[in-house]
Amino acid sequence: MSNIHEKELQADLKSGVEKLMRENNNLNYTEALSQVTKDMLKNNPFVPPTSGCPINDLPNELLAHIFYVGMEMEEEGPSEDELEEEDDEYEDELDLLDWDSDDEGEENHTPASKRKDIGKGKADRGEEQEKEEEEEEDAGLPFQVLVSHVCRHFREVAIESPLLWTTLRFQLGTSLDKAKIWLARSKGHPLQIEIDCTSSDEDDEEEVIASSSPNNVTDPRDNASENEESPLESEPSYLTKAQISEIMDIIIPAVDRWRIFSVTASYYNSIHLILERLSKCSSAPLLEVFEMYHYEDCDEFDAFSPPELNTKFTIFGGVAPKLKSVALWGVHIDWDASLSLLNDLRDLEIAYHAEDVRPSFETFSDILTGSPELETLSLCVSGPAGTGIDWGTIPIHIPSVKSLTLCHHEPAYIEALLPLLHAPNVVELLLDYDSNDFSDFALLLAKPLPGRTKSILAGLDHLKIGGLPSNKNARQLMLEQLVNLKSICINCVGDEEEFFERLMELKSTPSESGTTQSVVFCPHLNTLMTTGVDGTAMRKFVETRKRGGAPLSKVSMSEEDNLDEKEEKWLRDHLQELDFFEPSDSEEEIEMEIDDMSDDMDTT
Repeated sequence: MSNIHEKELQADLKSGVEKLMRENNNLNYTEALSQVTKDMLKNNPFVPPTSGCPINDLPNELLAHIFYVGMEMEEEGPSEDELEEEDDEYEDELDLLDWDSDDEGEENHTPASKRKDIGKGKADRGEEQEKEEEEEEDAGLPFQVLVSHVCRHFREVAIESPLLWTTLRFQLGTSLDKAKIWLARSKGHPLQIEIDCTSSDEDDEEEVIASSSPNNVTDPRDNASENEESPLESEPSYLTKAQISEIMDIIIPAVDRWRIFSVTASYYNSIHLILERLSKCSSAPLLEVFEMYHYEDCDEFDAFSPPELNTKFTIFGGVAPKLKSVALWGVHIDWDASLSLLNDLRDLEIAYHAEDVRPSFETFSDILTGSPELETLSLCVSGPAGTGIDWGTIPIHIPSVKSLTLCHHEPAYIEALLPLLHAPNVVELLLDYDSNDFSDFALLLAKPLPGRTKSILAGLDHLKIGGLPSNKNARQLMLEQLVNLKSICINCVGDEEEFFERLMELKSTPSESGTTQSVVFCPHLNTLMTTGVDGTAMRKFVETRKRGGAPLSKVSMSEEDNLDEKEEKWLRDHLQELDFFEPSDSEEEIEMEIDDMSDDMDTT
């Protein structure tokens, strides 16, 4: 307790005792102090009431909803303010590692020796280390498990609340026994399935590549006998074939309940195995979101590698009538046979596809036009196979698309594709090109769309430029077209810095009251996100835009850029909001950044 609060407490006690003794001459000081203390604690929320806990009087349905909200809040994570206030930055993502027994009489965790976990065995660990890890696990229990340990009533309500158990996350170390329990507790409700097959050890790559044939999509230890010494010195840092198969054995019988299915993997071996299992499913009737992210580095995109894994699967029998969002990073399917699966989408992201596994232009066109409500389209080192010569001149009309992402194509490829993408209603554009000269592409962006008088840039509210090497003329024409722009995100580490500099240009205009100044470009801009801009430059930008009659309301800066305390204070005094972000090369996180900008604009 702080000194101020201590003094206030003592003053309240003293005045209360004096008043009570005046009113009751028979009371001595000790009796009066006891009575005053009791009265003060009567409504204290930290002291349990003598009549029982009021929360137990709540209907079970309301208590279950409170548990659900608590779980959602935990999954969303703490706010930035809460993170700053925390002294302990320890965060333990246990996912399905922490679990409790279905035995109503047991309030403790099942002993580690009886668990069936994916990897990370404890047999060889010392008792002291095991005890410390179990204590850490207890401290980081998922919210729904934590509340089920409070009391018998909470436990009964939590276990009988299916919505608390519908998210199953699998990673190295996940308890398969617990996954089965959560699956049973979900009681037929739609499921969110997440499988993390990524590796934290680059040394594993050679072993994976060595065993990458379709008939041996596994780590070499999968076929080793129990008594045979492993050919590797340590356990793998990724899920092996046997472990992935066990996961699929658990979840595939419930495929008719999948609502979200998401996979991340470091190696295509894992992807191939999962796709193979999905190809044997006849349908996914409730599936709304399907995501597969393959993060393995690849410098060549002419042909898929390894070729022996180049199988074009048809998943779910092509039947997923509720599917609305698809993301495929470095993962291909049988595009032609999957047209029914890829119709009626709202979000489509295809990325990092070699030339020989991309859909034909005709199929690509059918995918887009078959989704009349498509709102988000993201193409990163992907799109239709071939070149502009192969595509013809018939455009793809996608008037519903509001958000468009174009990244890392070769100049000739994207210059041929852009004129064929008729997306007149795009309000959010993300561009990221880090090599070659994209001046001609920039000029295409600044030109009127076919059959229209305005360019795609003229209708933008939000623009993200991660990289766009181009000449001064192209950048000038782009800026001239951004007449309605409200927010911009710029990576100012190359030629793109000129966008930042030119947004500070002012023009003088004679008026009756004298000469006034106004900004030249983007008069409606009020939100700015930057990388590579220090505090001095940012202060100048904010001052200049305000002087030009177009003040900013929000600025987000890279936390790696220099900003001293004085500059930060000045910016906070002259902006409605100033925050900082951790820059990332991940396309997924880049898109999240521009999504955050959009959300900010929607609430202003």
